[in-house]
Amino acid sequence: MNNLQLPEVTPSASAVVTRPSVKRRIDPIDAPARPLGTKRLALIAKRSNAAASTSDRHAERIAEGDTLLANHDGTVTFLLRATRYGLLMERTQRQASGMRLVQTMVFHDVKSFDRWCAVEPLRFDDGLLFSKLGRQGHAAFAIHP
Repeated sequence: MNNLQLPEVTPSASAVVTRPSVKRRIDPIDAPARPLGTKRLALIAKRSNAAASTSDRHAERIAEGDTLLANHDGTVTFLLRATRYGLLMERTQRQASGMRLVQTMVFHDVKSFDRWCAVEPLRFDDGLLFSKLGRQGHAAFAIHP
């Protein structure tokens, strides 16, 4: 009467599936650094020697009564010298690649110095150095009125 058949139970497959052995490929960024070539090593040595000699170069230019101001990393320096013609200021801006911009200015009076300070972009970048520059500049004008 009843043609219903019971299902046959087959043994189950193993629960652990084995994968073929896969080795992780090393990404080139994870690999150890290649040794530097001779040209690159020479360039790095040249830059480090140039940075070391910069402080010596400033020491030679500073005379009695001069003021040298520099920011925390030495990329911007100001050399102030009071003369009978006014305030001589040398602004040096150095970049990491070795480029250097040197500007030399003479301010005949405090008014022209204050006008230059009003437009100097350093006032936003390094306020402490800028305030020292203003104080030392005004002090230099007091020496030679």
